[in-house]
Amino acid sequence: MAGNSRLFDPRGLGQPSAKGHFWRILQPWVYALVGLLAVSVVLALFYPTWKKGQRMKAQTESVQTDINLKKQELSDLQEETGRLKDDPFTVERMSRDTLNVARPGEVIFKFQPYRTNALFPQEGKLPTVPLEAKKKP
Repeated sequence: MAGNSRLFDPRGLGQPSAKGHFWRILQPWVYALVGLLAVSVVLALFYPTWKKGQRMKAQTESVQTDINLKKQELSDLQEETGRLKDDPFTVERMSRDTLNVARPGEVIFKFQPYRTNALFPQEGKLPTVPLEAKKKP
C-alpha cells in the first residue's frame, strides 16, 4: 500500500530528484502570486462600488437629518400658526414687536443695544450700520 502512495514515498526521501527540482521550489510561490493577483483583481473591481455605497449611505444620513429638521420646523410653524389663529394676546404681542403698533395713549421707548461683558471680542460689539443707511434721502 505504501508503494502505491504518491504523497509519501520513502524511497526518494534522502535525495531530491534532479528532474523538476526548480519547479517544486517555485510552484508554491507562483500559486501564492496568482492567488494574490486574483484577490487584487476582485478588490479592484468591487472597490468603486463599495465606495459609492459608502457615499450614498452618508448622503442618505444627511438627507434624513435635513428631513428631521424640516419636520421640526414645520411643526413649530404649525404651532405658531395655531397660536396666531386662536390666541389674541399672541397676535397683539407679534404686532407690537414687528409692526411697532401701540395702543392709543401708549408711548414706545426704543433703546440702542449696549455692550455686554462678552467672553469673546465679537460678542460685545455694537451692530454697525453702513453710511448709506444713515443718510436720509
